[in-house]
Amino acid sequence: MAVLPDEDHPFAGGTVTQASHASRTALPGTRVPGAVPSARGAWAGGGAPAGWEMRQRHSVPDNSAVLADLDNGVTSLWLVVGADAIPVLALDEVLDGVHLGLTPVILDAGAEAAPAAAELLRLYDAQGIARATVRGCLGADPLGHEARTGEVLGFGAAAYLARRCADAYPALRALTVDALPWHEAGGSAAQELGCALATGAAYLRELRQAGMNEQQASSQVEFRYAATADRYVTIAKLRAARRLWARVAGAADLAAQRQHAVSSPLMKRRRDPWVNMLGTTMAALSAGAGGAEAVTALSFEDDAPGPFGGYVRRSARNTSALLVEQSRLARVIDPAGGSWYVEKLTDELAHGAWEFFQSIEHAGGQAKALRSGMIADRLAGTVGPRAIPASSPVCK
Repeated sequence: MAVLPDEDHPFAGGTVTQASHASRTALPGTRVPGAVPSARGAWAGGGAPAGWEMRQRHSVPDNSAVLADLDNGVTSLWLVVGADAIPVLALDEVLDGVHLGLTPVILDAGAEAAPAAAELLRLYDAQGIARATVRGCLGADPLGHEARTGEVLGFGAAAYLARRCADAYPALRALTVDALPWHEAGGSAAQELGCALATGAAYLRELRQAGMNEQQASSQVEFRYAATADRYVTIAKLRAARRLWARVAGAADLAAQRQHAVSSPLMKRRRDPWVNMLGTTMAALSAGAGGAEAVTALSFEDDAPGPFGGYVRRSARNTSALLVEQSRLARVIDPAGGSWYVEKLTDELAHGAWEFFQSIEHAGGQAKALRSGMIADRLAGTVGPRAIPASSPVCK
């Protein structure tokens, strides 16, 4: 008969799971919602009164699909722009009939971030939208683009967009720190957080060198994380991310981390795709409970044709709608707060991520660690490369 060992065991790239999380385990100090380091939420009153943003992803130039989403509860748009997605010059057509003063738009344009941003800003002016009321994110993410494609982009365009937003569009952000490449490459939750933190720190340094102060620089960045069906890890990851960013930002009066959580593409199965709805629902619930300001529930099947495509999109947007409007989940501030397991897991993820972040900084920062293959080696030692093209620096 096998005997269970007494010691605890590591999982998720160094984080430790314990058989029991009770009073014998010291509970880390977490303070209250709205207080630095913001692990329990960025605002004392919780998120938006109406719940988190229901953010729908669009990667094809289909104006009717965009309008259908907005007419049925979607509150912000995530537009993938590029040669194989929505062309820059098609943004006008895609957003035809959309009141841009009421609908935040988030761009994901890779190497075309600058022309896509210029076109979107032109559309705001064409609609006569007051610049002070424009919300959303222009989505510049040079290091994230490099991780996915291997193409090295300079930071000049991102710095210009950040400067323009700071000067004329105070509620609009210029940069995205997309952690999905690290998640999709097989990284653990702690490694995903560490890479995101190192990328955010690199962007802050670049913006400071471009002449922006700490407050301006920190308010230009939005973070995107993967949400999985592992509800406790997802909740703890988002809580730990806010705590870590508060430490990097280094001042109590700087902007709290703004989070966009996306149901993990790695959860999708090709056979019997209907089952994907179960994992996506749990991911969206976990993201909301973890305090994400915006949640994207990806459709349960990609590239669904014709009328079935409309059903797939409706199922995706209704996932958050049911959680927010029927389950009233968004009315509870930090529902996992005070749980011994979640608080301890948050603390362990934060420590694991900070250790990985420090190793990246010791290697010269995110850009150098990426190009040297250091990050690829560390991720490969956790799970192994998944979903990222073999040409990507992440998979060297």
